[in-house]
Amino acid sequence: MSSATPAGWLPLVDSLEPHLAPEWIRQARAHGEQPWVRLIALVDAHAQLSNPRLAEKIAATMSELAEGREDERAGWDAVREQAFADRQEVVAQLVDAASEVLSPELMPLFIRSVDPARMM
Repeated sequence: MSSATPAGWLPLVDSLEPHLAPEWIRQARAHGEQPWVRLIALVDAHAQLSNPRLAEKIAATMSELAEGREDERAGWDAVREQAFADRQEVVAQLVDAASEVLSPELMPLFIRSVDPARMM
């Protein structure tokens, strides 16, 4: 495995910056030339982004609290749905970029980590 950083790595990290902790970004930038670091970072990012983020949780809670106020509830549901769609778009971008930044030897490990059922 080559220790050169793939061309797509830093643009991917840049695109993930608004969605992940500064420490994740720092480590990914500092050690992205290491193939195993890229694998671990992508699996970790996928795990973090596979769970609802704060905006989704707030909107879901506010929707529940708006019981009896259907217009308000619908507004919070729309916020939650948009936050979910935005997060799914980031996850899809990450998964699509994996084959560009991981070696063929590491791709099966990534797939097994993010979609275990696919490997069966």
